[in-house]
Amino acid sequence: MLNLDNLINQTKNLKLLYVEDNKDARESTLQILEDVFDDIVVAVDGKDGLDKFMKFCNDGENKNNKIDLVITDIAMPNMDGLEMSKAIKQINKNIPIIVLTALTDIETVKNAIDIGVDSFVNKPVEDIDILFYKIEQCSKKIQYDKDLKEKVFLEQEKEKVQLVYKMITNISHHWRQPLSIITAISSGCSFKIENNIELTKKDFEGAGTITKKAEELSQIFGQIENLDFNHINIKEIEKIIEISNPIYDK
Repeated sequence: MLNLDNLINQTKNLKLLYVEDNKDARESTLQILEDVFDDIVVAVDGKDGLDKFMKFCNDGENKNNKIDLVITDIAMPNMDGLEMSKAIKQINKNIPIIVLTALTDIETVKNAIDIGVDSFVNKPVEDIDILFYKIEQCSKKIQYDKDLKEKVFLEQEKEKVQLVYKMITNISHHWRQPLSIITAISSGCSFKIENNIELTKKDFEGAGTITKKAEELSQIFGQIENLDFNHINIKEIEKIIEISNPIYDK
């Protein structure tokens, strides 16, 4: 038996697009849907439904403000429910679509299945439990997809951490030698200066090398420092690793 409280808990954060051209059917079904959805976008035909779906898809300011589920009639003016569903599936193939229809011909059902419609409910909606059951199944699918995306995201974050560790290891391993050389040259020159020993041409060349390598190190650290680690992607981290390659190989 369907638990209404559980269903409401599953749908409370979902945005529903409900499409129906018949005013009486729209108002009566909307009353049912409002029992389980807090956020319903209503459209009066397929074209209106597609336009509103696109509007929320293009809401760049709020990535979470998108349509999660579509419930639609089939026979409508301007654009029917199947044509609208096909267009929506081309934009987001994973979005669940429930069709409410009085049509029973096999060809219509076949076309709907080919498009990717997830469920069918007879119209007019008389058995509310069936409609709620279909909504529950779609809500579970939505949650599964969200959990899967979260898992993929966490795996990517884990890969980022591993790559950053590789970068740090590169820096530690490959830059130890040039830094040691810089330290040795500068220490030698400092010793001669402190003891009034004349610097040779080789010493001056070494000083030039120190300046050059120090500038290279400064530039590389600057590039790494300027990277936004809060929004960094895998390719950028790979770029960091490339940056961190030994400067004496250049």
